[in-house]
Amino acid sequence: MARLLPMLASLLSVDISLMVQRTRRNAILYAIAALFLLTAYGAGVGALIVWLSTRMDAAAAFGVVAGISLLIVLIVLLIVTVKNRADERRRREAAANNRALLMTTAVSLLPVMMKSRPLMAAAVTGGIALFALRMMGGSGDGAGTPDA
Repeated sequence: MARLLPMLASLLSVDISLMVQRTRRNAILYAIAALFLLTAYGAGVGALIVWLSTRMDAAAAFGVVAGISLLIVLIVLLIVTVKNRADERRRREAAANNRALLMTTAVSLLPVMMKSRPLMAAAVTGGIALFALRMMGGSGDGAGTPDA
């Protein structure tokens, strides 16, 4: 067993160093790809404006491209808002299910706790603390939003 620990430590250090190298390499390559993607996007928007300016006034071409861009941004923001609301609803449902599971577990452990005085004392103390928290206005579930 004593010989196994140094081998495991060296294996873990090699895996971590490989992971760090791979992450650094991927970050650099993704940054380069993002730079060229933004260049291609800018060139595409420029080409669209030049093409539209042959069909209409240059200022109108810029306005059309700006309007299309604004419309796309509004659609993306709408999608994000809808997805966030769905995620929040799922989170609330999961929290409610977890509370029900915790209550079921607590009720099933009640006979064991009744036999053990230290566990019973801890449960009573926790119950009093929860009651005091609720009476002072705390929600106890962390669902409140901070003011900052």
